Amino acid sequence: MIEREVERPTFIAWYRNPSRASPAALRIAYRTDAGDWTSLQPDFVVVSRRSDGSLGASIIDPHSGHLADARAKLNALADYAEEHGDEYVRIESLSTNRDDELVVLDLHESGVRNAIRSFAGGQISAIYDSDFARPHS
Repeated sequence: MIEREVERPTFIAWYRNPSRASPAALRIAYRTDAGDWTSLQPDFVVVSRRSDGSLGASIIDPHSGHLADARAKLNALADYAEEHGDEYVRIESLSTNRDDELVVLDLHESGVRNAIRSFAGGQISAIYDSDFARPHS
């Protein structure tokens, strides 16, 4: 995944966000199903050059849909993108689909966010097999 980011002509740098809540981590707050506050730490922050020459950050988060908190975390990322998306070049969740292809959910797209929020299936990982996912390039 990071290899593809580095190959982009606009790429400048990447940061491996700590997986544990810490002062150095980008943290996105959300409530668990029990109503408790917790946070997700997206895996990567990628810095790239925008078309106007300025630098911009992107959140790139590989997602494991089989984990118990996967739905809540993906919903939290969708909510964060809704509220703060204008501050980022990209906000993307990556996973493999049923064909073992790397696909992306573009959380800047309102249709993707709505599909995540309204998902009623058993495992949220099924959304990576839907028309809302596109090949990672």
